[in-house]
Amino acid sequence: MRMTARKKEILSYYQPDNLEWVTGEIGPPPFDVSGLAYLVCGLDSFDTRHHLESTRRTLETMVKDGLLEKVTSFERRQDTTQSGDGKGIWCNCSRYGLPGSCLVVRDEGGKVEAIDGEAVRIDN
Repeated sequence: MRMTARKKEILSYYQPDNLEWVTGEIGPPPFDVSGLAYLVCGLDSFDTRHHLESTRRTLETMVKDGLLEKVTSFERRQDTTQSGDGKGIWCNCSRYGLPGSCLVVRDEGGKVEAIDGEAVRIDN
């Protein structure tokens, strides 16, 4: 495994020092490909598919190397043909987080049956 500058940059977004700023920009972790592409490539990531695909390949390599964990969620996303007030479409979305941090699923009152109780995060 080669630790490239891009991989280091992506991992830096998960550090506690940067997490508040990153959460304000693209939301809380786990992050999706488009959000991380925006942080890595800037606004250019919205204009060309190359930036999204390059970031996705880097994230998949990081998952294979054990640096990140991938989780798939069913989310409403903005379709590229819709205006800003469109309802969006439901699709599977890949999200990436630090290993061990993607195991808890947020209950939003949907179809997932939640177990009543308390969740506690244990930092290593």
